[in-house]
Amino acid sequence: MVEEDVETLQTNLDKLFESKPKPVIWVEGIIGCGKTTLTKKLSRTLNFRAIYEPVNLELLEMFYRDQDRWAFAMQIDLLHRRYALQKLGSFESITGQGVIIDRGLPGDRVFAKMLYKAGKMDRIEWAIYERAYSVMTNSLIPPSIIIFMEVTPEIAQARIQARDRKAERDGLIPLAYLKELEQGYLELLTEIESAYPAWSRGMRVLRLPFNTIEESDVSTEKALEIIRNL
Repeated sequence: MVEEDVETLQTNLDKLFESKPKPVIWVEGIIGCGKTTLTKKLSRTLNFRAIYEPVNLELLEMFYRDQDRWAFAMQIDLLHRRYALQKLGSFESITGQGVIIDRGLPGDRVFAKMLYKAGKMDRIEWAIYERAYSVMTNSLIPPSIIIFMEVTPEIAQARIQARDRKAERDGLIPLAYLKELEQGYLELLTEIESAYPAWSRGMRVLRLPFNTIEESDVSTEKALEIIRNL
């Protein structure tokens, strides 16, 4: 490599490390709240990179039909898939591209913790999950903002039934499950707002209602305004 090429490379690296990372936004909420729809709207309007929730539909259906058998496999698979995508998001951020992520790692942990409490993951499986989760969260760029979509479990269930995904049919996602999921998320948001996890310090949580079309329109515009002013 000639001297000029070395100097050019060094200049580009200096610019990269001196640049301020672009915003990373996490969109969170219970199943059926409309995360994917909101992620699409925000990314298209802001010209941000959209990173969608990874789904292994075959494993998802197996999990819903036999949670005791497939809980750990489902959660550790999702954790690793999500981590790979969020590493991509971190890279995009430091190289000049804003990022909208459809559910972050802490949202994934809400599901895993529910399964552990319900006895569907044993103590050793939970310890393995927690160790992997801790390593992963500490090596990611934390989001500038978490948007929590406030949708009642009843409305979320109606939306799940309307979209009619194969893995979610036959009443495989009962209302009680959605209510428990909502409670798990509220506990997570309380932790984040109190800066309990080290990675959450300085992070802003937006709790916005998305129960109706009118609410969704107003909340989307509010989120866009706040993100633009970061």
